[in-house]
Amino acid sequence: MSNLQASKAVALGYLMKVSAGNINASHTEGNVMVAKKVTLPDGSSVPYFSGQAQRRMLRDRMEELGFTLSETSALVSGQEVTPPVRPWEFIDEDLFGYLDPSGGRRRTSPVRVSAAVGLFPFQGDRDLGTRSFERFGQTMEAGGNMFETELYANLFKGNMLVELDRIGIFSDLEVGKQKEVPEGAEKMEKNGRQFYILSAAERQRRLQALLEALGLLWGGGRTARMLSDLSPRFLAYARLKVKHPVFLEALQARFVEGSFYLNPEPLLGALEKFKNYQETIIFGLESGFFGNEAEIRQQLQDYGPVYTVHGAIAKAKEDLGKL
Repeated sequence: MSNLQASKAVALGYLMKVSAGNINASHTEGNVMVAKKVTLPDGSSVPYFSGQAQRRMLRDRMEELGFTLSETSALVSGQEVTPPVRPWEFIDEDLFGYLDPSGGRRRTSPVRVSAAVGLFPFQGDRDLGTRSFERFGQTMEAGGNMFETELYANLFKGNMLVELDRIGIFSDLEVGKQKEVPEGAEKMEKNGRQFYILSAAERQRRLQALLEALGLLWGGGRTARMLSDLSPRFLAYARLKVKHPVFLEALQARFVEGSFYLNPEPLLGALEKFKNYQETIIFGLESGFFGNEAEIRQQLQDYGPVYTVHGAIAKAKEDLGKL
């Protein structure tokens, strides 16, 4: 049986489908809202949406799950935002970090999120929108506004690395030296520094909420007319003895005759490379989504059980409940 105390991180790799959207736009060129893109070595470009956008969506989903966010207690003065710096109280300060410009206290996020990068080239598609002044009591001859939005249909790969040994643990450099131990925490001193540690049950609850929020992911810009379901279609979960984004470059796919095909070789290579550091591996696969579903299941089951995505998230939450 694996030593749960040795676990240092959870690595997550996932694939999200966008049928028609512009999740996280770049700038505006004239009347065109440009999609964020990155140029490949061959000169083609693929769309992406930022890790910051995903973190915003995760925050929103956690709020819907009943957690109070720190933004309700932040102080805003001009362009400066001072967070409350109470990560024992606010899950978003714990998971996603903060910077206090007034006191120098800062917490680097224990949850590292990659940009979600499209696996297929951008094709240059645009959506045309109009607004007629006739609707505002003017004549038809008064005309109106026309605008365009770049959009894409693509499969996006995303990755997350969660530092297990930092969730629910706050140093005096992050929160300052507290006159009283925060409610629900205990104090520990090590190497001349003070640490405040939440209960194991609360740390587990926060980690489980992060996974649940990922399973409910949606959001971004232009959702009023380009709503997208960003919940994963494929999920790989690894609890590790080391901190490494195992799946960051391991997810590849091709599109053949109307179906997506997951390329198993890079994923299997990553699993084999980090085999000695793995404590638990769980896979989630949406039934009927990939054209080579049977092949994927057969090759992955040698490394870990394969469930539906919903089932994999449930099993991963159970695994985190053992920590």
